[in-house]
Amino acid sequence: MKTEANEEEVRLLFRSKSDYLFAGVLGGLGYYWNIDSTIIRILFLFLTILTIGLTVIIYFILIKAIPLEPEV
Repeated sequence: MKTEANEEEVRLLFRSKSDYLFAGVLGGLGYYWNIDSTIIRILFLFLTILTIGLTVIIYFILIKAIPLEPEV
């Protein structure tokens, strides 16, 4: 018998098909962390300026590393 305390929530990391501007990485991260994707996009922009573009390189790596959202 399972109770709510015993159940583990399964969270998948994926690129979002519905919440995207470029490739869905930030929308997928927002879904995974349960945060509004707009906050993640603002943070991404701030980090891109702060790191002189290093996060853009990381973003392109994540495009290849994170799978696309599975079909329901």
